[in-house]
Amino acid sequence: MTRNNFHEENTLKGHLSKKPRHLIQVVGRRTGISSDVIRAWERRYSAVVSDRTETNRRLYTDDDIEKLTLLKRAINAGRRIGDIAQLSYDDLFELVMGDESNATRSYQRPSTGTVMELFDEAALAIDEMNSNKLDTALSNAIAMLSTTDFLMEFLKPLHTYINDECSRGSLRYIQEKFAKVSIRNCLSNLYTTFRSSKDDGPRMIIGSLTSEHENLDTLIHIIVAQNIGWDVTYVGNSIPHDEMTYMANKIDARTIVVALNNPRDIARKTYEIKTMKELADMKDNIVLIGTQASNYRQIADDVKAIISQDLSSFRLTLERLYGLIR
Repeated sequence: MTRNNFHEENTLKGHLSKKPRHLIQVVGRRTGISSDVIRAWERRYSAVVSDRTETNRRLYTDDDIEKLTLLKRAINAGRRIGDIAQLSYDDLFELVMGDESNATRSYQRPSTGTVMELFDEAALAIDEMNSNKLDTALSNAIAMLSTTDFLMEFLKPLHTYINDECSRGSLRYIQEKFAKVSIRNCLSNLYTTFRSSKDDGPRMIIGSLTSEHENLDTLIHIIVAQNIGWDVTYVGNSIPHDEMTYMANKIDARTIVVALNNPRDIARKTYEIKTMKELADMKDNIVLIGTQASNYRQIADDVKAIISQDLSSFRLTLERLYGLIR
């Protein structure tokens, strides 16, 4: 694509996001906010300003949907609509990210025996930027712990530790990058090892939708699913929803797991999840994971998708589904 074509495409997308084209019922379904509340926020606070059709029906833009979604998240965090309705999208986004970041539980260092020693060994290797020592710590953890304990008691806290310490400035960006490369390689090796022995299990697709980026937590979820007995196909990140559905139908997948970690484009991804549910041959099992999965509660309720907000609930969900299928 040439630079001019790229610019024209981005310009078109920008114009489209500002075009009034969504009736209030559509906005309500995509945001999980009732039509009465949307009207009240518009009338009392000018949170959004609708256009009108020739028959005087309200029309809203994609940008309006995004702002309403952020307003809902801010209110869920304890804000008052009157205090935030007039904020710009960028200011509102920053406010929501701050509120949700402060509410996130920080890592807890393992406090028992072998796991604690392995955790400290890995943390020291990251601090020293010693990739060989970190690879050895990961290998030792795999050899000495059960798969469940390795993932949930060792690796998950270690991943959270890396993210938290980077946010605080105790670890540098380069330390985060090299540590996550080692962890990703470790998980990729486990994925390959488990895959060769799970060909007779029920099939599952795990991936993320357009505008999502790869997250190590997704790879951890894959190993959990494989350890239960699922035959997992990982399709990666930023996959169009219709492509995921096409593959699920082609390989007769019994479950689609969608990773949601990017806080933007909630309205679009809500629509895509609904469409996936309608088009998938298997009508029962769509599981939502990731840091942003809880923001899709309304669509999950509507289409009977399952939200798993942590590894423990994910494992229990897949064990239950596995038992029903097998």
